[in-house]
Amino acid sequence: MAFFKYIIPALAAASTAYAQCSGPTITIQNSGDASQLQNCQQIDGDVIIAPQTGGQIAINGVQSISGDLTVLNATQLTSLSADQLSEIGGRWHMEDLTILSNLQFDSLQSVGDIEWLALPALQSLSFSQGIQRAKSVLISNTQLNNIDGIELQQVGDLNINNNGFMADINVNNLKNITGITNFAANGQDLKISFPNLVGAGNMTFRNVSGVSVPSLKRVGGALGLISNSLSSFVASNLTVIDGSLVLFDNNNLNNVSFPVLSGINGGFGVASNDKLSDLGGFPGLQVVSGAVDVSGSIKTFGLDKLRDARGLFNFQTTETFDCSQFDKYKDSRVIKGTYQCAGKQQKPGGANQSPTGTASGSSATKTGAASSVNVPAAMGLGSLLMGLIVV
Repeated sequence: MAFFKYIIPALAAASTAYAQCSGPTITIQNSGDASQLQNCQQIDGDVIIAPQTGGQIAINGVQSISGDLTVLNATQLTSLSADQLSEIGGRWHMEDLTILSNLQFDSLQSVGDIEWLALPALQSLSFSQGIQRAKSVLISNTQLNNIDGIELQQVGDLNINNNGFMADINVNNLKNITGITNFAANGQDLKISFPNLVGAGNMTFRNVSGVSVPSLKRVGGALGLISNSLSSFVASNLTVIDGSLVLFDNNNLNNVSFPVLSGINGGFGVASNDKLSDLGGFPGLQVVSGAVDVSGSIKTFGLDKLRDARGLFNFQTTETFDCSQFDKYKDSRVIKGTYQCAGKQQKPGGANQSPTGTASGSSATKTGAASSVNVPAAMGLGSLLMGLIVV
């Protein structure tokens, strides 16, 4: 009888503890609720921090959460921490946390997806171990100066936007981005460094002052540099872009270098880069599968190894320019689409704008109609830009 006297309460306590550690959903409304989880090494299910939760919440003792960690509209929450949590199996979604200023997860290394939106008081991350694995990262509308503590080796989508204080991003270990890379509307002096990045999907950089990708070999989608303040972009090891390459509205850009780029499997668009006069940085480019639509105050544009341009070809510049090389490409059907090339243009335009007449001997102008051009190949710069919009 003594055995049953002690074992039955013990089993009841264990059952209660198990119930506290399993979902499908565990809701935390205050610090007391959080402290009741301290004996749960693993939580099976989702954890929700309720909107009315305020002050400091510490989820100590817990080592893994199999599902999501969700914190929405907790406008009085100031601090969120977990001393032993190493894994969040699902989505870590935080949104509309207006005074959250401390985020401390010293052991966290793996998250399913990161989605942080509208955290206007969050200025830094305290992640001692560093998050090394995540399928996607979306960080928008925070006061973060950097993303130190997110030390990924591979990620799907990486979307960092509307963080007005973001000044520096260096993800030293990142080698592969399989989905979308988007940087837009962050701090105006933002410098981005991916020293070991080898492969990426679609990449769009807006409103940044510097991008360093010295190891990048292949872009599996489009690459767009749009409305940046950077003066130079160098992709010294990039060989293939599977989508389009767009350089648009980069007012300080005066140097671009793609020394080993051999193929662009989409369009090639350049416009509204006021200081870009030299487009000789493509010495190995052989194939452009889509349109070539280039305009500006460009003095040099050499494509000496070009052997296949399948879409329309438009080049217009304010400068005196000899179009004879491109004329030969059109005559020999290296250029297969609609073709126009003109220098000394007062207002050089895109493929949808015909060049005006020029003074004799100041430039060469030749136009030609396409024999057969498919829709992707016929797309000009405007269509290429629409293809780079990230929601």
